[in-house]
Amino acid sequence: MQRWGVTAAGTKRYRCAACQITGVRKRPDNQLRYRRALFLRWSMGKSTLAELAVSCGVTRQTLTIWFRHFWSTPPCAVPQSNVRTLVIDGTSLEWRRTTMLIAHDPAQSRPVGWGTVAYERYDTWLWFLTHLKRQGVNPAFVVCDGQRGMLAALRCIWPTALIQRCVVHIHRQARLWLTQRPKTGAGKDLLRLVDQLLAVKTRRQRRRWIRSFHRWLHIHNRFLKERSWNLDKTHWWYTHRKVRAVRSLLRNSMPDLFRYVSNPIDVPRTTNHVEGGLNSRIKELVRSHRGQHTSRKVVLASWYLSVRQAKKPTRNVT
Repeated sequence: MQRWGVTAAGTKRYRCAACQITGVRKRPDNQLRYRRALFLRWSMGKSTLAELAVSCGVTRQTLTIWFRHFWSTPPCAVPQSNVRTLVIDGTSLEWRRTTMLIAHDPAQSRPVGWGTVAYERYDTWLWFLTHLKRQGVNPAFVVCDGQRGMLAALRCIWPTALIQRCVVHIHRQARLWLTQRPKTGAGKDLLRLVDQLLAVKTRRQRRRWIRSFHRWLHIHNRFLKERSWNLDKTHWWYTHRKVRAVRSLLRNSMPDLFRYVSNPIDVPRTTNHVEGGLNSRIKELVRSHRGQHTSRKVVLASWYLSVRQAKKPTRNVT
């Protein structure tokens, strides 16, 4: 082979002296790397295929052919070791059809693993956590929103791990049940306690909040037991069910509510590392590329999480 000028695109051309055929040298690895960069540029951005095709000097159909390989081979999570704290949560890609379960390491600021299921329930969380355990993930702390099936699966897979309930989820749910303007005195006092929950950061503030909550329980104990009967007095129900629901929410989550106070460096008090850092971005990608099939939405989310996992963690400067 001898050099024989360049092509119209500027690529070096070579000529065979024996058969008089000219051609160019192709690097499949460079070609795949270039197409992968184009696919990530399109999938992580907001531009359409037509806009990307114009900027690359090819047709939209050409890009569609180039991207077929990446739609059929979604990336998998790389096993991570030495994970001390794990933040887990799920995000819906298609309502009541497809949910992506995500595990995140806040210390390294990168995803640890992800999986696609139909719903968030005990058996799906059990499958996902079992997969993480087989990869060598054995955290000391787990931060979660407290979904019932998730908690049961956590106790089954990692019985020694300490659980931190997301304080923001509890605060949001309590305000939803109490409303912003409770009509009863007990509801108003409880709403003030719920709002003070976000300000608890030290052991002293934790003790004060717990004492205030137990004092509220003692003062309004008789009020919470009030019942309402039907006209025939054959069936009854608790009159203040929403206030009782918030009481049960706080009382049941109390053992796992303030782990972050004793371990402020290792344990975050919310699941915002996943919800704000990953879930919101995934939903934005799905919305930007709306109209895609459910399977392609899963591939888009997988590629995004793979890029985030390979990305070098940022350094926090304070």
